Amino acid sequence: MPVLMTSSVCLSEMETLRLIETLQEMEPLYQQLLSMLQNEKRLIIEAKTDQLVRCAREKEVVLTRLAQLEEERIAATRRLFPQNPSLTLKTLIPLVVPVYRKKLESLHHSLDVLTASITELNQMNGILIERVLAQISDLFALLRHLTPAGEIYEPTGEMRRVSSGRIIGRG
Repeated sequence: MPVLMTSSVCLSEMETLRLIETLQEMEPLYQQLLSMLQNEKRLIIEAKTDQLVRCAREKEVVLTRLAQLEEERIAATRRLFPQNPSLTLKTLIPLVVPVYRKKLESLHHSLDVLTASITELNQMNGILIERVLAQISDLFALLRHLTPAGEIYEPTGEMRRVSSGRIIGRG
């Protein structure tokens, strides 16, 4: 039985392929981000601040590219369904050309699992950072309590009396 191809079906198929390509490009970036978050967790625990800063910069590059791809995904969705541009990938799948549904379902599932893992790990890293900051604040409070008012140690080891104001340590 011959299939009637209209220009809108061809356009729809091309846009679906663009959408698939965009999602396929996003998938390894999400995997990379997940790996970066796992590394970030290790660096937080090991207190390797220089490497943590480097990791944050690298993460920004990946996040910037993911934001660009997300814009492309939204644009492809709008071109596919201009009457309903706010469709999610899950609600879009049944509406595309049938031959591409399985691929989109697979990509949706993979991206869904990755984003859930990223969200969970990001929350855990946030909790770790909050705890580290609380420990640092507690240590400073302890030092303020243990240090006689107005006395500090010079780099030479000599103790010096300070007249007033807050004492901020240099590291």
